Amino acid sequence: MKIKNFLIIMYGLAGLFIALFTAIMTYIIIDVPIGMTMSSEIGVTIALTLPLIGLFSYFIGNYFSKKFDAINKRLDAISENHFLQESYTEKIVDINHIHGSITQLSSRLELSILELKNRNKNLNNLILSLSHDIKTPLTIIDGYLEEFEDKMISEEDMPRAIAILKKETAYLNELSSDVIGYIESQELIPVKEMLSLKTFIHADVCPLIRVKKAVEFKCLISDTQKIEFKPMALKKILVNLLHNATKYTKEGTITLMAKENLITIEDTGVGISPKFKERIFEPFVGLDESRNRKKGGFGLGLSISRNLAENNGYELFLDTTYNGGCRFVLKKM
Repeated sequence: MKIKNFLIIMYGLAGLFIALFTAIMTYIIIDVPIGMTMSSEIGVTIALTLPLIGLFSYFIGNYFSKKFDAINKRLDAISENHFLQESYTEKIVDINHIHGSITQLSSRLELSILELKNRNKNLNNLILSLSHDIKTPLTIIDGYLEEFEDKMISEEDMPRAIAILKKETAYLNELSSDVIGYIESQELIPVKEMLSLKTFIHADVCPLIRVKKAVEFKCLISDTQKIEFKPMALKKILVNLLHNATKYTKEGTITLMAKENLITIEDTGVGISPKFKERIFEPFVGLDESRNRKKGGFGLGLSISRNLAENNGYELFLDTTYNGGCRFVLKKM
């Protein structure tokens, strides 16, 4: 049954009940006994009011039916991927609230679908890149294994061959780490802990960082500085940023600073080309490419770091006003 017909029937029955109740109560109040004559008069009264009740019920049912039809049309549009951005004003407060909720739901659904499409696109790109990039090292490794098997490599060439195999194996390991890291960075609800930032960095991050002799590493963090973060996620972010800083800073300083809800890592290295500054957090845009170096890996490091930061309630961005090299900022949202 359509909502219009349902409302007409319900309002008609309600009107009929009210008319009958009113007629009976009127005779009771004026203290007139209910007999055949009175019953006939009540029947005539109700019969006379029925057209009015029916007309009133029709208009009320039709009025509210249009309100619900408008809601249904908006929901049907959403189901067909026509998302609604415009606001819808309704005089009836409750119905207006429903329209407001539909608009909010539509916006959130559109953003969620867009995010899922982007993730799916990135995953497809990752698979394509993986299938392409592993061919070369696997071909090299397979070739050398055949030469080993056929004893075609002399004792003199053995160290060089082993070095090449180690290099290609390390490259494959880097690719697999990129893939695993990118997938793990999609986690939306991490288990966070309250960490003593200075202790954490000295114990878990600094041992993994190697700076050149001409580079000074400064860690400007107070003993009382704390941060609520998933430990492994914070470790990956800081190690990645510091690794990039050491890689592209031949001499000068690398500085790790922290204030309340804010961590910065800056270096005096070669900096990033202006045309790449807006794209360095996109998947498959490597720093090696943006800093005019030989490209390696998938270029997922900064994309992974940003995902991990956002999952923990922080934003990671490049300070484009800094001209002395690079400055990355990890700031609580």
